[in-house]
Amino acid sequence: MRTSPAEPATRDHDPKPASARRRKLPCPPWLLVGALALFALSAYLRVSDMITWLPYRAHMHDLAVYYTAGQDLWNNTELYTKNHAGLPFLYSPFAALFASAMTLLPMGSVPWVMTGLSVLSVLVAIWCAWGIAGFAASPGRLALTLGVGAVAMHLEPIQSNIAFGQVNALLMGLVMLDFALPKDNRFKGVALGLAASVKLIPGVFILYLLLTGRIRAGVTAIGTVVATIAVGTAFLPVQSAQFWTGGFADSSRMGAYLFWHGNQSINGMMGQAFVHEQPALHVTRLGLAALLGVIGLLVATRLGRRGLELPGVLMTALTALLVSPISWHHHWVWVAPFLVLLISQAMRPTGPRLTCATAAVSLVLVTACWPDPYAQDPPGSIGILWWGVPKEDTATFFAVHNIYTIAGLVAFLVVAVATLRNPRGLR
Repeated sequence: MRTSPAEPATRDHDPKPASARRRKLPCPPWLLVGALALFALSAYLRVSDMITWLPYRAHMHDLAVYYTAGQDLWNNTELYTKNHAGLPFLYSPFAALFASAMTLLPMGSVPWVMTGLSVLSVLVAIWCAWGIAGFAASPGRLALTLGVGAVAMHLEPIQSNIAFGQVNALLMGLVMLDFALPKDNRFKGVALGLAASVKLIPGVFILYLLLTGRIRAGVTAIGTVVATIAVGTAFLPVQSAQFWTGGFADSSRMGAYLFWHGNQSINGMMGQAFVHEQPALHVTRLGLAALLGVIGLLVATRLGRRGLELPGVLMTALTALLVSPISWHHHWVWVAPFLVLLISQAMRPTGPRLTCATAAVSLVLVTACWPDPYAQDPPGSIGILWWGVPKEDTATFFAVHNIYTIAGLVAFLVVAVATLRNPRGLR
């Protein structure tokens, strides 16, 4: 049987960048110094904003949930049956062990440690994205990483990730680091497995690995997940039973928050648009999410098998964000590597350079932090998502409060149509 060169039949296929030769960017010293200064200025402005608007910018509410759950972990078995700092703990027992280890640090230092790790993880994700896009390690790639990182620090999903003390940036960094590893690296799959062991949604990247023929890495990732489940069960048998016998799928624990406009997913958007208690609507939401999931993975697989690894990975991420029952606004930290993809396409000598550059600018405008034009006394800069649009303006109110989901759907449909209609793939 004849095998198409676009979709190899090898069991351990490792997609290469569209260009076989990795591009090394020239970078004069002054440009690298300028990029470093720009990032330092951006970080300084971020810290200054946090200090000025402390209750809004560094409340670390989710971090308090982790810390409190970690404190209570060894005293009772109510990890998943009670709230911690006012909210439920939603992650795996293995993640709870990390939360417990966090309590070895004084609470006053934990927010700064988490903030530093989050910023570092964003930079790692951006650096890896440039590598996956075909750029060799060089001072030029470092300058690009710092430049995009400086912009990323002022995008609402990343700022909110820092403000809440969330783990999403850390998980994104692990996923991107794994995909940046070469095929023959024996640790490929481990970082991805660890990410999926904390939150289940990154497990969709394991499916992407398997669908694109990288069986060994996929099995390694699965093995890592199984090992973490065993560790969690050994230390926390009761809590593990609660979580793995259905607790992981119980999104109702979020109560009314499930259809709050901070949930930027198909599920959240449809719940806002209609009466979310209706059984028929629930079935419709599940059906639409399933349809988008199948299409998204099909498109991501085709991209990956054609050597377009970064588009394939990010299409997988976008699919997960849209179809997950809960995709909080700070889950959209993936905006940073998306920027890398668009900028890298705009830097190509051929292709839709202007379109990609326009898309990159549009992405920044949609996700950046802006003062609320409707507020009497705005608490610093906030994202468009949080603009206090009057409810009487129904269409604007709905569009603003679902702006990430709507923008994600537009990008999803554009990439899906372009990939499925063009047998040669995107270039």
